[in-house]
Amino acid sequence: MIPKKDTPEHRAFLDKLAGLDSFFTDSHAHIHMQPLSDDAEAVLARAAEHKIGRIVTIGIDVEDSGRAVQFAAEYENVYASVGVHPHDTSGFPTDGIDSLRELLKAPKVIALGEIGLDFYYDHSPRETQEKCFASLLGLAEDTGMPVIIHNRDSTARLIEILKAELPVREKSGIIHCFSGDTDLLRYALDNGFYISYAGVVTYPKSEELRRTLQFVPRNRLLIETDAPYLTPAPYRGRTNEPAYTAYTAETVAAELGMSLRETAELLENNFQSLFGDRL
Repeated sequence: MIPKKDTPEHRAFLDKLAGLDSFFTDSHAHIHMQPLSDDAEAVLARAAEHKIGRIVTIGIDVEDSGRAVQFAAEYENVYASVGVHPHDTSGFPTDGIDSLRELLKAPKVIALGEIGLDFYYDHSPRETQEKCFASLLGLAEDTGMPVIIHNRDSTARLIEILKAELPVREKSGIIHCFSGDTDLLRYALDNGFYISYAGVVTYPKSEELRRTLQFVPRNRLLIETDAPYLTPAPYRGRTNEPAYTAYTAETVAAELGMSLRETAELLENNFQSLFGDRL
């Protein structure tokens, strides 16, 4: 963990990163959205400088998913996932499933998501969230697509719907921005999900979350930014971007007692295991 920028520790990390001959994947970002899309070339250049070799940009409703697909088509190292965020389920159109089914056919779309439940903000009624989530899981089952799951304060109901609507698969998808919920972790690991850590794991007060890394099988681990949100240390307070995936990787490496190179190779193997046939 690099708590402060422009320190000897930070400069040593940047030197180590510069010498790395591997790369990382930001498995969950919203790079097709503002403000990142306003200066996409520069954002992607900074990502490359920080050894981020692949980015998955995530749709949050039908229209936005179309933009994610178009953005991925324009940039070689960007892939897309299409879905409906629980906040946006109230506006999900009656023909939304058909629209997403078509978007899933695009060459660089590798997953269905993000989808799930969010009972913290309740921007959409819970009943609406649940109905939409169940429908989207049905689409995942029909198409065989991995899913990217959003969960906030909704674990029990989320698991109930997953059990009812998504039969167990060897590679079900990703629990995005894992928060440390042990009930969800247990279910996810028993049902073919990979666990993705975002920048929150770098925060000084996230000791309990960092400890959960010890309980995730190494072959099920991924990292992400959720950019432009959840900026990791030492840049917390700034707009997040895929370049900062490297700081989450450094924290994960330190917690697991691995080198940065070993961590990059492990995470790439995991990403390929889940999505290799779709890249």
